[in-house]
Amino acid sequence: MKSTQLMAAAAAAAAATASAARRGGGGLWEGLYRVLMRRNSVYVTFIVAGAFVGERVVDYGVHRLWEYNNVGVMYLNLILSCVC
Repeated sequence: MKSTQLMAAAAAAAAATASAARRGGGGLWEGLYRVLMRRNSVYVTFIVAGAFVGERVVDYGVHRLWEYNNVGVMYLNLILSCVC
């Protein structure tokens, strides 16, 4: 084979390997990008749903922490203890 043919074959093999690497792997971030951020509608829906779920989780956590720290001194606890 001539040197130009060898160089062309090596370049084709390198391009095929790079193309396969782009298609095949990529890891977690590449997969998330492909699933969530390729289309704007899916990305916006993911952000809105994430904000809603995050707000609910934080609200629940703060509410439970507030009740845990104020057991026995909240208005409801005082009223119930006086009625009995």
